[in-house]
Amino acid sequence: MVRVAGRGAAVDLTSWLLRRTPVRPLIAAMPGGTWARVAVEQFVRQNGWRLALSPAEANVLVVAGPTTAEISPYVDQVWSSIPAPRVRVHVMDGTDAERALSSVASTLHDVELQRGEAQLALRKEGLPQSRHDQHSSAHSCGAAMHDDHASEMSCGGAMADEHGGHEDHGEHEEHGGHQHGGREEHGGSHQHGGHHGHDMSSMELPGGLSMADRGADRDGLTLDQLHVPLGPVLPDWPEGLVVHTVLQGDVIQQAHVEVIGASPAAHDRLPLVARRLDSAARLLSVAGWADAAAQARVLRDEALTERSNANDLNRWARRVRRSRLLRWSLRGIGGALPRLHHWLDDIVAGRDTAGEPAAHELAALLTGAEFAAARLIVASVDPATHEVTHHA
Repeated sequence: MVRVAGRGAAVDLTSWLLRRTPVRPLIAAMPGGTWARVAVEQFVRQNGWRLALSPAEANVLVVAGPTTAEISPYVDQVWSSIPAPRVRVHVMDGTDAERALSSVASTLHDVELQRGEAQLALRKEGLPQSRHDQHSSAHSCGAAMHDDHASEMSCGGAMADEHGGHEDHGEHEEHGGHQHGGREEHGGSHQHGGHHGHDMSSMELPGGLSMADRGADRDGLTLDQLHVPLGPVLPDWPEGLVVHTVLQGDVIQQAHVEVIGASPAAHDRLPLVARRLDSAARLLSVAGWADAAAQARVLRDEALTERSNANDLNRWARRVRRSRLLRWSLRGIGGALPRLHHWLDDIVAGRDTAGEPAAHELAALLTGAEFAAARLIVASVDPATHEVTHHA
């Protein structure tokens, strides 16, 4: 039993709790921030931290790469969705990570600083006072953005609840409890539309969501049409990418893609093998196989420092290719499985055997797909965002 008497004891209890608060960073990767993101992931792994999957479970926001006036509002919206205690840091490039992140833990555990930050956030941002309140509001983090353009491209900060661990087991030493849509929930959806003849678009549902429009689906039925954007700030998501979707039921009827926040420094490509390992890690992470994704990132980092071991690469590639559960999970998901296998071929061969992912095909792949598969499809294409312009 903890006995608290007086303000001093309350401060001591707060300090005790803060010192035991684990660091949970959420990475907001910017266009041109690939090397910065990779350096942050390396630092996180080396320090035993665990990445957050949504603003609701994060206490550190790491902005990786250069920001622009176009994308900054979305980053700010994600920041406002992170409950106190919290820390925000900016890693400009791959050489800046250690300097920017070395003091994160001490800042997070500073009682007076965090108390002041919490009070300031409550006054300026209307931040929920508890993580329970935040959990319910994180799924509409874009709703606070009132201008038309911003509300159509909400920040995408919240994600679905984290998967259960996918540990090796059974006949093929793979992950279990795999789900297609376990992490497919969009973040920051802001839905809008209206019924003809009635000003329904101004009405809001709980959580700040607008009323849906209506339209005929492929079977001739009249169903609600919801305008749901994905991105530009999501974990395991191409930097700066925004996918605008029109949903009827759980099917994407229309999709178009664009990139916001691109800067002149946005062409920071990784070498081929490291790039393919990075893409594979994203897809495996979204698919829920955290162990294989983590190993892919270790191999990526070794490839970047020219310490790759061919036997390790081959062993990892065989393990991924032989996963029957992964094949079952990705089969029929917008060509995700063949693209993954092409990446594995490139990794083993050390050369480009498949060509670059076809970014211009992303909208076509998404149209007609179930919404639960959208993030898997995007991760399987993993387009170089400087190549994406606007495709409907």
